[in-house]
Amino acid sequence: MSLKHIFFSALFVLFSIYVAFLNPHESIFHLTQSQTFKLPMVILLFVAVFVGMVISMAVFWTFNLKNTFSRWKSKLQKNRNNKKHIRLENLFKKAENLFLGGRLEKALSITDKVLDDAPKNIDALSLKGKILFSQGEKVAAATFQKKALEQDPKNISIRFDLAKTYSEAEQYQEEINLLKNIHRDNPKAVQPLFNLRDAFLKKEDWKNVLTSQDKIIPLIRDNKEEWNEELKNKSRFLYARGKQQWEQDKRDSALTDFKQALKTWNKNSDAHLFIGDAYLEIGKPKIAFKKWLNGFEQTQNISCLTRAQRVCLETGVNPQDLIVIYQKAIDLNPLPKKHTYILLLAVLFIELNQPDEAKNILQENQANDELLGSLLLSHTDKSSNSEPNFSLLKDAILGQVAGSITS
Repeated sequence: MSLKHIFFSALFVLFSIYVAFLNPHESIFHLTQSQTFKLPMVILLFVAVFVGMVISMAVFWTFNLKNTFSRWKSKLQKNRNNKKHIRLENLFKKAENLFLGGRLEKALSITDKVLDDAPKNIDALSLKGKILFSQGEKVAAATFQKKALEQDPKNISIRFDLAKTYSEAEQYQEEINLLKNIHRDNPKAVQPLFNLRDAFLKKEDWKNVLTSQDKIIPLIRDNKEEWNEELKNKSRFLYARGKQQWEQDKRDSALTDFKQALKTWNKNSDAHLFIGDAYLEIGKPKIAFKKWLNGFEQTQNISCLTRAQRVCLETGVNPQDLIVIYQKAIDLNPLPKKHTYILLLAVLFIELNQPDEAKNILQENQANDELLGSLLLSHTDKSSNSEPNFSLLKDAILGQVAGSITS
């Protein structure tokens, strides 16, 4: 027994003696109407204290036992839940590995077992959506991806999966709406914008394609290579919108888009070619001619020169600038590209009725050693433009040029 217990026990005894001294009389208790007994006051006090202690201890131990039982029950349930979680986690990992290994049916069967025990398991719901998507069951895949999102509405990975499912199911508007929501929740993330832009591309909605592109470009400015590539893409999208507007007879808007496309990326060959075609179509061959020459200087695309050459012969535009560009290209380019420019310039001279100039350019650059060059040289001594064979030869040369462009 500790000193603390001895102290309080002694204090209680002294208190009892004090109470007994102050209360020497006895109290009469009736058990029945005829049975009574007397107790000293101090004994009554002891009995009351003792009964109170017994009741207090009984209440304390009752609650303590109840709490102990509750803790034991909770711990037991927790252990069961942990075992269930581990079992389901192992099943899920097995299903996931089977899915990654391409064993879709087996993966689906095991995933269903997980969902039988845990129908709201977000990982299993998402995995089942992926499996069904891989099996071509796009409607069913979307159903389970939506169920997964009910558990975690902001899960960006599952939202992207659902957007992809919509895309493959050609539900483009649903895909766009979902991607807009992802972008709204993640305004600084670039991937949702890429996906949104590509969704608009499928619909050839060039206005929204360009709106998305204008949001993408500032977000990737720190990556110089990617930034340059996306500027090129913007130029291509402007060209595509311009072409669409041209076909809809919106000529002014189309020309504005072509010019903006070239301002964004001045090496856009398609835009250079089409803007020249556009000016030629509206009766401005001189402007078309200049656009093609500028296009060649920016892109080195020989098609710009062949178009310029055609417009010279058909409309009487002064070919001198074209001749200068050909001669410069001959001086600067190595073989075999050099021979291509020689042949084209020789054809131009022949069609301009300047056979001596054609002969000189072929002989000076030894282009007559090649088959096409030697055949072309033979036409410098004849009235070549009236000869059917010259047209065939010209077509062969232009065919060679086209082949060099696409190769």
